[in-house]
Parts: sequence; C-alpha cells; structure tokens
Amino acid sequence: MTKAESPVRAPSSEFTGWRRWVGYVILTVIFGIACVGLGMWQLNRRAEAVAEITRIQNNFGAAPVALSELVPRLDSEDPDLTWHPVIVTGTYLVEDQVLVRNRSSEQGPGFEILTPLLMTDGSVFVVDRGWIDKNETGDGPAAIPEPPEGEVTVTARLRGSEGSVPGQSATGNLVPTIDLAVLSERWDVPLYTGMFGELVSETPPGQVGAPPAKPSMSEGNHLSYAFQWMAFAILGVVALIWGVRREQKIRQGSSAQEEITKRRRRRNSDIDSATEDQLVDDWRSRG
Repeated sequence: MTKAESPVRAPSSEFTGWRRWVGYVILTVIFGIACVGLGMWQLNRRAEAVAEITRIQNNFGAAPVALSELVPRLDSEDPDLTWHPVIVTGTYLVEDQVLVRNRSSEQGPGFEILTPLLMTDGSVFVVDRGWIDKNETGDGPAAIPEPPEGEVTVTARLRGSEGSVPGQSATGNLVPTIDLAVLSERWDVPLYTGMFGELVSETPPGQVGAPPAKPSMSEGNHLSYAFQWMAFAILGVVALIWGVRREQKIRQGSSAQEEITKRRRRRNSDIDSATEDQLVDDWRSRG
C-alpha cells in the first residue's frame, strides 16, 4: 500500500498580498521619481526664463556702443549680450541679401530680410532688416524694401546665431534659419559668426521691414507646473499609504468575521450534540 502523496499547498493570501504591495511600492517610487524629474525640469525652464528677462531688463534699453567693444572677435558669442544695442558703420551688400522663410508675425508667416554690412576693416556683420509679408499668390515674398546706398550707420540689437535645422537647406536666396556659419560659407567673407543684429535704426534711413516685437517679459507658468508635479509625487505616496491601511482594515475585518463564524459553528455544533444526547436519553428511557 503506497503512501498518499501530500497535496501541494497554495501560497497563502498574506504572501501573495505582500508581493503585490511590493509591486505597488516600486510603481509608486517610479511615479514619484518621474514627477520630481518633471518638476525639476519646469524649475530649470523657469530659471532660463528669468535669466532671459534679466537680460532684457539690463540690455534692451541700454545705450548703444560700438560693435567692437562688445564683440571683439568674429566668432565671439556671449548670451549675456543678447538685446544690447550696438553701432556699426559700413556699406550694405545688397546683391548678397537673403530672406529667412517661414518667419511669423502678427500678420502670419512671412520672411525676414538678412543684409550683410561690409565694414571698413573688411569684416561683415549681418543685419536683420525686418519682416515682410508674402506676395499675393503666397508663393514668395512681397516687395523687398531697398536699403540705403553708400555708407550707412546702423544701430542694431545683438542676437545669437540660431544654428541649422536638420533636413532643411537653402533654396536660391531663401534660407531656413539665421545660421551665421552657413552664411559665412555661402558668402565666403570674414563674417561675424557668433552674433548678428536686429535693426533698430539706420542713418541715412532706408526702406525697412516690420520691426520685431519686443521680447516677452513673462516667465510663464513653469513655477506652478513644478508645484503641481511635486504635489503629484506626494499624492502618489499618500495613495499608497491609504491603500495599505485600507487593506489592513479589510484583512482585520475578514479575520474578525472568520472568528465570529467559527464561534457560531462551534456553538451550533454544541447545540446539535446536546440535542442528540437528549434524544438518545429520551429513547433509552422509553425502552
């Protein structure tokens, strides 16, 4: 006669519940890290916005100075000089003028005029001479304003090179961005490749496009978004703690209910035994 095989015991509900809550803890940690990371990203964006506002406040209304005082080399680039007015004297090279396509304004998409300015030392500085609309058919620029001939003194606000956009290239006299390095290769001249200028005024005056809007002084909603992400991280922890406590109460309630049920069964069993004994005694007494 063989021994009966012992049945395989199923894992207890306490063990499976413990393993499930470990998973919940891991998910909560991952969620919290993601929320904190997004909150820090928003704080970094706010810091960038505040730094830009500071530059605008310090530079936009400053007195113009000679270009060589702020930009000593052709490749000099200093973000802290953005928006500072400079004075440049030279002659516009109208034949090399290009247009930046897909530039937006309050009127919609259009073009910005980039005209190289040749200075007496042979170096060239790019001047953004404003925005122009599309033509009536919408497939090209409207009439391009003519710059003044001969020597001109330009006041412009410094801006940094925008760089290039992958997959976009120049077509004829249209360029996708203000990439000064690309323009330097295009024109093959000693060009200022670190910074260019947005036109403020020129003497003698010429025809110009619409001037750019004053840069925004708003830092945006980055701070409130950061607080929201931090709050989400805290809520995730609170939800986990609430879930654990709720399950504990449910387990305690289930255990108490099981104990009550057992007691009732024992009581009913005792009653049934007493009834059986009474019936047996009655039967014996009748016999």
